[in-house]
Amino acid sequence: MSLRSPRPADLARYRPILETTLATAARRGQEVWLCGGTLRDLFLGLPPPDVDLAVNGDAMALGRAIAEAGGARFVALKEANATCRLVREGWWLDLAGLRAPSLEQDLRARDFTVNALAWELGAFLAGEGSLIDPTGGLNDLQNRSLRAAGPGVLREDTLRVLRAFRFVATHGLNLTHDMPDRLRAAAPGLRGVAPERVGHEWLLMAGGERAAQAMMGLEETGALGILLPALEAGRGVQQNPYHHLDVLGHSLAAARALGAISAEPTAYWQAPQGAEISACLALPSRRALVMTAALLHDLGKPVTREERGPGEATFYRHDLAGSDLARAACRDLGLSKNEAGLVALLVREHMRPFFLLADFRRGRLSNRAVRRLLVAAGEHLPGLMALALADTMAGRGPQRPPEVEDQLRLLYAQVAELRDRELAAALAAPPLISGHDVMNSLGLESGPLVGEVLRRVREAQLEGQIKTREEALALARNVIGYEQSGD
Repeated sequence: MSLRSPRPADLARYRPILETTLATAARRGQEVWLCGGTLRDLFLGLPPPDVDLAVNGDAMALGRAIAEAGGARFVALKEANATCRLVREGWWLDLAGLRAPSLEQDLRARDFTVNALAWELGAFLAGEGSLIDPTGGLNDLQNRSLRAAGPGVLREDTLRVLRAFRFVATHGLNLTHDMPDRLRAAAPGLRGVAPERVGHEWLLMAGGERAAQAMMGLEETGALGILLPALEAGRGVQQNPYHHLDVLGHSLAAARALGAISAEPTAYWQAPQGAEISACLALPSRRALVMTAALLHDLGKPVTREERGPGEATFYRHDLAGSDLARAACRDLGLSKNEAGLVALLVREHMRPFFLLADFRRGRLSNRAVRRLLVAAGEHLPGLMALALADTMAGRGPQRPPEVEDQLRLLYAQVAELRDRELAAALAAPPLISGHDVMNSLGLESGPLVGEVLRRVREAQLEGQIKTREEALALARNVIGYEQSGD
């Protein structure tokens, strides 16, 4: 695939701050280079999300001077590595000091060859000069190859193991033949990387178009079990005849299926449900969380498995057990409380569409059952239905009903019809109480119990059982007592 030549016009919206940067650096006797991911994306014809610059001398002092001259906000990112960020509405610019005596040595110490690129900034803005490429990164980019920039770069920062698969997922790059062994050797070092760095990189990867392929690569190099050790409990755990894979294999297959659905939702869902799912999965940050839920949706199976005979096992309430495990796994991975909460919600509710199928097949799907599904899923119904379809696509056992995928499609269509025809007004009514009301009035701390209370109260509100805030709080007290009693 051919690359395009970067042009000054590609960075037109950054031009004022870049010219300020050049002028400020010249007064200080410093040189500045456009580098890294910015050049990589420009060669690929992608709009870079930010601008990466390298500078000799004191980058932090230069950054502060540029911020003052250009009316930008200065943010110190890594004091030890002399990396800072300049921020204004609509853009940000990262400035890093050289981490080696020369620019070429700095580039050779970067993570991958496709990121070890530089261009003198003044020459680039003038449409002059040429690419500085000491590791052959442009050729690798042309061939869509991902190769380490130097022999020790993975050990220097083992987050680069995960970052490698991020570029597989987001940029369609393929590992060179030596990379899997090198990634496998470096993977144990991921245990020592700060969770917030891991979580940021994970979400970028999981939101990529080839996230499922990246997850398979993480598994093949041993990195997946290091990042998400809870998945290891599913290795070798056999299921019932609805499935042909063990729990871990099925989880990876579900992620692959969701990747296929995400790539072309309307090939799997009829309109308008296909459009709903397409809108849900179009945003990489949301797609990343649904993809993570697909990978983690059966975490509860190993702990709930009960043998029922040769080749037979049950996993009662694995969705509930798995929700708690998924929440903890996501937090350990470095995801925020809200991000972990959404993954946990999808895991907790992933069986609900299948529970509704029995009534649907008999033509007895009630408004109450649909209402409960809508309350449980909320705005995440499209993601939940996509996950349900991916789950069933990943199961190919001999007792799997062949029509289940078509039934899920029809179920979603009927749920959406009831939602839009009969329940829209009720769903539009604001909730009687909020999470803050529950915590402040009933002395609860933030956590899954608050969410369960709100769900139960909302169901009662939509069914007309309660109509005031006082009634809602009274019901909340009853729910708390019931849940804490363990009944």
